[in-house]
Amino acid sequence: MTRGASLVVSILLVTGLGALFTSGSAEDGLFGTPKGVEGTRIFKAAEHPFYSGMFRLKGGGTILIGSMRDQSPWDHLDYSGKQLNPVQGGIEIDVNEVTNNGRVIAEFVESADRYRIVFDRFTARAPFQDGGIATRVYEHGDSGNGDPLYPKTWLYLGGWGAATMWKNDQVLYKDYDAHFMVMERSRDPKTHEVRYPVKRTLPGGETDPAAMEIDLWVRSKEQNPNNFPPFETFVHLCWEEVTWR
Repeated sequence: MTRGASLVVSILLVTGLGALFTSGSAEDGLFGTPKGVEGTRIFKAAEHPFYSGMFRLKGGGTILIGSMRDQSPWDHLDYSGKQLNPVQGGIEIDVNEVTNNGRVIAEFVESADRYRIVFDRFTARAPFQDGGIATRVYEHGDSGNGDPLYPKTWLYLGGWGAATMWKNDQVLYKDYDAHFMVMERSRDPKTHEVRYPVKRTLPGGETDPAAMEIDLWVRSKEQNPNNFPPFETFVHLCWEEVTWR
Protein backbone atom coordinates (compact mmCIF):
# COMPACT_ATOMS: atom_id res chain seq x y z
CA MET A 1 0.00 0.00 0.00
CA THR A 2 1.32 3.40 -0.95
CA ARG A 3 1.90 6.16 1.64
CA GLY A 4 -1.02 8.16 0.18
CA ALA A 5 -3.42 5.25 0.37
CA SER A 6 -2.32 4.46 3.93
CA LEU A 7 -3.00 8.08 4.96
CA VAL A 8 -6.50 7.97 3.46
CA VAL A 9 -7.32 4.73 5.31
CA SER A 10 -6.07 6.22 8.60
CA ILE A 11 -8.20 9.33 8.17
CA LEU A 12 -11.29 7.27 7.38
CA LEU A 13 -10.68 5.01 10.38
CA VAL A 14 -10.27 7.93 12.80
CA THR A 15 -13.32 9.69 11.36
CA GLY A 16 -15.40 6.57 11.71
CA LEU A 17 -14.34 6.01 15.30
CA GLY A 18 -15.04 9.67 16.15
CA ALA A 19 -18.50 9.47 14.66
CA LEU A 20 -19.17 6.23 16.52
CA PHE A 21 -18.01 7.74 19.86
CA THR A 22 -20.01 10.93 19.30
CA SER A 23 -23.12 9.03 18.34
CA GLY A 24 -22.81 6.78 21.39
CA SER A 25 -22.24 9.74 23.71
CA ALA A 26 -25.23 11.64 22.42
CA GLU A 27 -27.42 8.56 22.55
CA ASP A 28 -26.33 7.48 26.03
CA GLY A 29 -26.23 10.98 27.55
CA LEU A 30 -22.66 10.59 28.76
CA PHE A 31 -20.42 13.33 30.18
CA GLY A 32 -20.19 16.39 27.94
CA THR A 33 -23.61 16.01 26.33
CA PRO A 34 -26.13 18.77 27.24
CA LYS A 35 -29.41 17.42 28.51
CA GLY A 36 -32.39 18.92 26.75
CA VAL A 37 -32.15 22.72 26.69
CA GLU A 38 -29.58 23.10 29.51
CA GLY A 39 -26.94 24.47 27.19
CA THR A 40 -24.52 26.70 29.09
CA ARG A 41 -26.84 28.14 31.75
CA ILE A 42 -25.36 28.92 35.15
CA PHE A 43 -26.37 26.25 37.63
CA LYS A 44 -27.19 26.84 41.26
CA ALA A 45 -24.48 25.61 43.60
CA ALA A 46 -26.69 22.85 44.99
CA GLU A 47 -27.16 21.42 41.48
CA HIS A 48 -23.52 20.28 41.52
CA PRO A 49 -23.30 16.75 42.97
CA PHE A 50 -20.05 17.38 44.88
CA TYR A 51 -20.91 20.81 46.25
CA SER A 52 -19.47 21.11 49.78
CA GLY A 53 -20.80 24.55 50.64
CA MET A 54 -17.47 25.41 52.27
CA PHE A 55 -15.96 28.79 51.41
CA ARG A 56 -12.57 29.93 52.73
CA LEU A 57 -11.29 33.29 51.52
CA LYS A 58 -9.16 36.15 52.71
CA GLY A 59 -8.86 39.75 51.65
CA GLY A 60 -5.99 42.24 51.58
CA GLY A 61 -5.56 45.81 50.42
CA THR A 62 -7.92 47.01 53.14
CA ILE A 63 -9.83 50.25 52.58
CA LEU A 64 -11.97 52.01 55.16
CA ILE A 65 -14.56 54.21 53.48
CA GLY A 66 -14.44 57.42 55.44
CA SER A 67 -13.08 57.32 58.99
CA MET A 68 -14.09 55.97 62.37
CA ARG A 69 -13.74 59.56 63.62
CA ASP A 70 -16.19 61.10 61.13
CA GLN A 71 -18.81 63.42 62.53
CA SER A 72 -22.31 63.57 61.04
CA PRO A 73 -23.09 64.30 58.28
CA TRP A 74 -20.88 61.80 56.50
CA ASP A 75 -20.85 59.68 53.31
CA HIS A 76 -19.68 56.10 53.85
CA LEU A 77 -20.56 54.83 50.38
CA ASP A 78 -18.47 57.51 48.65
CA TYR A 79 -19.30 56.86 44.99
CA SER A 80 -16.76 59.54 44.00
CA GLY A 81 -13.88 57.69 45.69
CA LYS A 82 -12.61 60.83 47.42
CA GLN A 83 -12.84 59.64 51.04
CA LEU A 84 -11.13 56.25 50.89
CA ASN A 85 -8.75 55.49 53.73
CA PRO A 86 -6.21 52.68 53.12
CA VAL A 87 -5.50 50.98 56.46
CA GLN A 88 -3.52 48.01 57.71
CA GLY A 89 -5.65 44.94 58.18
CA GLY A 90 -7.43 42.07 56.49
CA ILE A 91 -10.47 39.85 56.45
CA GLU A 92 -10.86 36.07 56.70
CA ILE A 93 -14.03 34.29 55.64
CA ASP A 94 -14.64 30.70 56.72
CA VAL A 95 -18.30 29.78 56.24
CA ASN A 96 -20.56 26.94 55.14
CA GLU A 97 -23.24 28.11 52.71
CA VAL A 98 -25.28 24.92 53.12
CA THR A 99 -25.57 25.06 56.92
CA ASN A 100 -25.47 28.88 57.13
CA ASN A 101 -22.80 29.05 59.79
CA GLY A 102 -19.14 29.89 60.19
CA ARG A 103 -17.22 33.06 60.92
CA VAL A 104 -16.03 36.24 59.24
CA ILE A 105 -13.27 38.15 61.06
CA ALA A 106 -12.08 41.57 59.92
CA GLU A 107 -9.31 43.56 61.59
CA PHE A 108 -7.83 46.97 60.83
CA VAL A 109 -5.85 49.78 62.43
CA GLU A 110 -6.68 53.45 62.13
CA SER A 111 -4.28 55.88 63.81
CA ALA A 112 -3.44 54.28 67.16
CA ASP A 113 -6.70 52.32 67.44
CA ARG A 114 -7.18 48.63 66.64
CA TYR A 115 -10.57 47.39 65.47
CA ARG A 116 -11.90 43.86 65.18
CA ILE A 117 -15.22 42.71 63.72
CA VAL A 118 -16.58 39.22 64.39
CA PHE A 119 -19.51 38.28 62.16
CA ASP A 120 -20.75 34.81 63.11
CA ARG A 121 -24.55 34.96 63.33
CA PHE A 122 -26.22 34.54 59.98
CA THR A 123 -29.96 34.96 59.42
CA ALA A 124 -32.13 35.64 56.38
CA ARG A 125 -34.71 38.38 56.09
CA ALA A 126 -35.52 37.67 52.43
CA PRO A 127 -35.75 34.48 50.36
CA PHE A 128 -32.73 35.35 48.19
CA GLN A 129 -30.55 35.37 51.33
CA ASP A 130 -31.05 31.60 51.50
CA GLY A 131 -30.94 31.15 55.27
CA GLY A 132 -28.28 33.82 55.90
CA ILE A 133 -25.46 32.82 53.51
CA ALA A 134 -26.01 32.63 49.75
CA THR A 135 -23.96 32.11 46.62
CA ARG A 136 -24.52 32.88 42.94
CA VAL A 137 -27.14 35.63 43.24
CA TYR A 138 -27.57 39.20 42.04
CA GLU A 139 -28.08 41.91 44.64
CA HIS A 140 -28.59 45.70 44.83
CA GLY A 141 -29.24 48.11 42.01
CA ASP A 142 -32.28 47.06 39.96
CA SER A 143 -31.82 43.36 40.74
CA GLY A 144 -34.89 43.25 42.97
CA ASN A 145 -32.74 41.88 45.80
CA GLY A 146 -31.56 44.13 48.61
CA ASP A 147 -31.56 47.92 48.65
CA PRO A 148 -30.66 50.06 45.59
CA LEU A 149 -27.84 51.97 47.32
CA TYR A 150 -25.13 50.02 45.47
CA PRO A 151 -24.84 48.87 41.84
CA LYS A 152 -26.39 45.61 40.81
CA THR A 153 -23.63 43.06 41.33
CA TRP A 154 -23.08 39.33 41.05
CA LEU A 155 -22.38 37.85 44.47
CA TYR A 156 -19.99 34.93 44.42
CA LEU A 157 -20.85 34.76 48.10
CA GLY A 158 -22.84 36.92 50.51
CA GLY A 159 -23.86 36.84 54.15
CA TRP A 160 -26.43 38.65 56.30
CA GLY A 161 -26.90 38.74 60.06
CA ALA A 162 -25.34 40.31 63.14
CA ALA A 163 -21.78 41.19 64.16
CA THR A 164 -19.94 42.63 67.14
CA MET A 165 -17.15 45.17 66.75
CA TRP A 166 -14.32 45.88 69.21
CA LYS A 167 -12.10 48.92 69.61
CA ASN A 168 -8.88 48.24 71.52
CA ASP A 169 -10.42 45.15 73.18
CA GLN A 170 -13.54 47.03 74.28
CA VAL A 171 -16.91 46.31 72.70
CA LEU A 172 -17.83 49.24 70.48
CA TYR A 173 -20.94 47.93 68.71
CA LYS A 174 -22.72 44.78 69.89
CA ASP A 175 -25.07 42.73 67.73
CA TYR A 176 -25.24 45.30 64.92
CA ASP A 177 -26.69 44.42 61.53
CA ALA A 178 -23.96 43.19 59.19
CA HIS A 179 -23.57 42.18 55.56
CA PHE A 180 -20.58 40.90 53.59
CA MET A 181 -20.25 40.46 49.83
CA VAL A 182 -17.67 38.71 47.69
CA MET A 183 -18.61 40.55 44.54
CA GLU A 184 -17.58 41.94 41.17
CA ARG A 185 -15.31 44.97 41.33
CA SER A 186 -17.36 48.11 41.94
CA ARG A 187 -14.65 50.81 41.78
CA ASP A 188 -12.60 52.02 38.85
CA PRO A 189 -9.04 50.70 39.46
CA LYS A 190 -7.53 54.13 38.67
CA THR A 191 -10.00 56.68 40.02
CA HIS A 192 -11.71 54.43 42.62
CA GLU A 193 -15.01 55.91 41.50
CA VAL A 194 -18.20 53.83 41.66
CA ARG A 195 -19.97 54.64 38.40
CA TYR A 196 -23.45 54.59 39.86
CA PRO A 197 -26.16 55.40 39.19
CA VAL A 198 -25.90 55.88 35.44
CA LYS A 199 -28.29 55.47 32.55
CA ARG A 200 -27.55 51.95 31.38
CA THR A 201 -27.77 50.71 27.81
CA LEU A 202 -26.93 47.10 28.72
CA PRO A 203 -28.70 44.88 31.29
CA GLY A 204 -25.66 44.14 33.47
CA GLY A 205 -24.86 46.20 36.54
CA GLU A 206 -22.26 48.97 36.74
CA THR A 207 -19.62 46.61 38.14
CA ASP A 208 -16.60 45.05 36.40
CA PRO A 209 -16.67 41.22 36.15
CA ALA A 210 -12.93 41.24 35.31
CA ALA A 211 -12.07 41.54 39.01
CA MET A 212 -13.61 41.08 42.43
CA GLU A 213 -13.64 42.63 45.89
CA ILE A 214 -14.96 41.94 49.37
CA ASP A 215 -17.23 44.48 51.04
CA LEU A 216 -18.35 44.44 54.68
CA TRP A 217 -20.91 46.71 56.31
CA VAL A 218 -21.78 46.99 60.01
CA ARG A 219 -24.66 49.33 60.75
CA SER A 220 -26.99 50.43 63.52
CA LYS A 221 -30.76 50.10 63.51
CA GLU A 222 -31.00 53.78 64.47
CA GLN A 223 -31.57 56.08 61.51
CA ASN A 224 -30.00 59.45 60.75
CA PRO A 225 -31.20 61.13 57.52
CA ASN A 226 -28.20 63.48 57.56
CA ASN A 227 -25.86 60.58 56.79
CA PHE A 228 -25.44 58.47 53.68
CA PRO A 229 -26.55 55.76 54.00
CA PRO A 230 -29.11 57.16 56.47
CA PHE A 231 -27.97 55.31 59.61
CA GLU A 232 -26.55 56.61 62.86
CA THR A 233 -23.63 54.19 62.40
CA PHE A 234 -22.43 52.65 59.15
CA VAL A 235 -18.93 51.14 59.10
CA HIS A 236 -17.92 50.21 55.56
CA LEU A 237 -14.77 48.32 54.58
CA CYS A 238 -13.54 47.04 51.23
CA TRP A 239 -10.74 44.61 50.27
CA GLU A 240 -9.39 44.82 46.75
CA GLU A 241 -7.18 41.72 46.96
CA VAL A 242 -9.19 38.50 47.17
CA THR A 243 -7.63 35.08 47.70
CA TRP A 244 -9.54 31.81 47.65
CA ARG A 245 -8.00 29.29 50.03
